[in-house]
Amino acid sequence: MLSYIGGKYRQAKWIEEFIPNNLDTYIEVFGGAFWVHLRSSFNAKRVIYNDFNRHMANLFECARNYNKFLSVLQTVEPQDQKLFDEYKKDILSIIENGNKFDLGDMEIGKKYAYLVTQVFSGIMSSNAKMVDLKGKYKSKYLTLQNKLKSPTYQRRFDMITDVFNMSFEEVIPLVDSPTTFFYLDPPYYSTENLYAFHDFGIEQHKELMEIIKNIQGKFILSYYEFDDLVRWFPEDQYVWKRKEYAKASMASKGKGQTKGIEVLVMNFDPDNNIMGDIF
Repeated sequence: MLSYIGGKYRQAKWIEEFIPNNLDTYIEVFGGAFWVHLRSSFNAKRVIYNDFNRHMANLFECARNYNKFLSVLQTVEPQDQKLFDEYKKDILSIIENGNKFDLGDMEIGKKYAYLVTQVFSGIMSSNAKMVDLKGKYKSKYLTLQNKLKSPTYQRRFDMITDVFNMSFEEVIPLVDSPTTFFYLDPPYYSTENLYAFHDFGIEQHKELMEIIKNIQGKFILSYYEFDDLVRWFPEDQYVWKRKEYAKASMASKGKGQTKGIEVLVMNFDPDNNIMGDIF
């Protein structure tokens, strides 16, 4: 829905190639910007957004009521440094006080959206600064509003049946079943410090791997390749797919985008199954 660290806007169409149609339950455990769901065309009876960041979960709960949320977002204009600083202070105060608000809070959603659409790569933290577009480019805050107006995006928002704000070790067992399809895009190994408001390190990587190796459902796991990943998911036991992509979040002033190999690991073989009949 917006630029966000680790977002899969570029990769979504490729990932969709391996997702069966007519699913029973589809969940993105590390929902983030939810690009795989939003840019895909597969159907599912139940679509679940989950993210440990309560403010991202709140954004998607608000987006389910896109007309009302749009009217709230339109009450302020982008590129206002004073307003940015005010909203940043408010959101950091909410976080410091334990994020005690109900999902679907549109005023909090507006303030958070204002921040993450106007900082580099959607990385909202205590050090975040507003990117001054100097009137040369369209604000991503306005781009977000256009997505809420779009019939294409509205159809995908309408498909969302549940929005959760849970850790992976809580939500995976909760929704796991023989007919659940998981897409997992955790903070990437050794880049966890780029993600704000989380507690995810090597032990969490290991715990995630042990959990998903024993689920009843099917999964697609996104990563960049590293030695432990090969040990955790041997290529003779799991299906691996690779593709090169530009790392948008790694671009910097005066330098081009670096490239990396995106890896998908699956516990099923999409090439040997009729789409929609893997369960």
